[in-house]
Amino acid sequence: MATAHLPIQKSKYYDHNGEPGCQGLEEVNRMFRNFWDPTAYWVCEKQGTRARLQRCPQSQLYSEELGRCIHYSDWSWTDPKEPPSRPKC
Repeated sequence: MATAHLPIQKSKYYDHNGEPGCQGLEEVNRMFRNFWDPTAYWVCEKQGTRARLQRCPQSQLYSEELGRCIHYSDWSWTDPKEPPSRPKC
């Protein structure tokens, strides 16, 4: 009896936490989602420096769509978006 071989759907696994590289001017003074922790986000304060991890106030999560922290009851999951650059190791 022949069986059909169906592709296995794998969930996306992010091998990094979403930290931007802060290499371009478009990243400066912007907030970026932390892929692993919805209570945190990254900020590029200056081009060419490491991003700084910030935390949302208590009971809030970072909304990538709105670009700010919102109350957890208003937050919903969205697929993360890659930052324009990544830190150089």
